[in-house]
Amino acid sequence: MKSHYAKVPYVLAQMLSRAAEAEALRIGKPMAIAIVDAEGGPQLFTRMDGTLPVSSELAISKAYTAAILRMPSAEVGKLAQPGAALYGIESTHAGRIVLFGGGLPLYLNGEVSGAIGVSGGSVDEDVSVAKPAVQLLMEMECCANELQDLLPRITVKPLTMGHVIDGVSKALQRAEPPLSEDRILALVGGICLALS
Repeated sequence: MKSHYAKVPYVLAQMLSRAAEAEALRIGKPMAIAIVDAEGGPQLFTRMDGTLPVSSELAISKAYTAAILRMPSAEVGKLAQPGAALYGIESTHAGRIVLFGGGLPLYLNGEVSGAIGVSGGSVDEDVSVAKPAVQLLMEMECCANELQDLLPRITVKPLTMGHVIDGVSKALQRAEPPLSEDRILALVGGICLALS
């Protein structure tokens, strides 16, 4: 059974943001991280200590660009060159369109369900920090698709989903043999998607 999600639930947006933050810590670059819904509306924003002031608005705008145009912000930049199909688009949408990397769409059911935007390093660093969140959501959806038939047909209210996630996380952390943190996140996210 395929998952039925049209958007990334807030509790999963938090996990995706933490995955991006972990990569930023790994490369030693403080970053601003924004997650938006499929229409570019803000869902979650974090800024690590030491992030450049300009990065906050850039992260939000990169996510917005990727969401509303349904493509990575770097691809928008290629299409916005003189003579290309989207030339001049950066002057629309109150200047919120960004033409360089760091904004990536988030997919569920093959559809854009939101986007992540990252800013604080070089363009390549920003993209590398956003990618783990995209990968994690794909793994969560795969887990959800496998788990849906095994889990009871109940709907968990968004406000109580945090309690479910905490309980499942604690149980999985005690698994033998031990599971990696990445695997635990994918399973917990998959359970969240399957139950919602």
